[in-house]
Amino acid sequence: MLSIAAIGALIGACFALAWAIAGAQGLGSQWRRLAVPIATIVSASIGAAVLWRSGPGRSVTTPASFDGAIYGWVVTLGSLAIIITVIALHRRGHSEYIMPSIAFIVGAHFFGLARAMISGGGRVFIWIGGLMCVSAAVIIFALVRSLVSSAQSMSVTGFSCAIILWAAAVSTLI
Repeated sequence: MLSIAAIGALIGACFALAWAIAGAQGLGSQWRRLAVPIATIVSASIGAAVLWRSGPGRSVTTPASFDGAIYGWVVTLGSLAIIITVIALHRRGHSEYIMPSIAFIVGAHFFGLARAMISGGGRVFIWIGGLMCVSAAVIIFALVRSLVSSAQSMSVTGFSCAIILWAAAVSTLI
């Protein structure tokens, strides 16, 4: 049976792939065709390593447990915040802020996930959340100051979130 940490690492690798694919949309077509397969290989490799490491008689990390009710509320509130934010930014004609705003909300939701951890494992969620929020805030600041274009912010946001999640998944192997 997989530990909660292994399940979290697998989910993280899958979401990292989604972020990388979203980030690739801000690239030119030739780079996009290269980035998506590379991201897929990285996520699949990390997932395979986690599965191998958590096989019979092996432990990825110390056992952890979590509160499903808190988890449910965190995911629900985060989803609602994303929907409201996307609608508001789109209506105001600021779609360039959508991707980093979503990244900020997703980062904030990791603080709630840390709270849902009853024993062990919550610390990594604090790091993930902090890094994603800081990354998103820097990108939003760069957009406000016109230091990056909308396409660049999409790529930087997607790939920075992917790297953060891949690193967190790999950390369960150490």
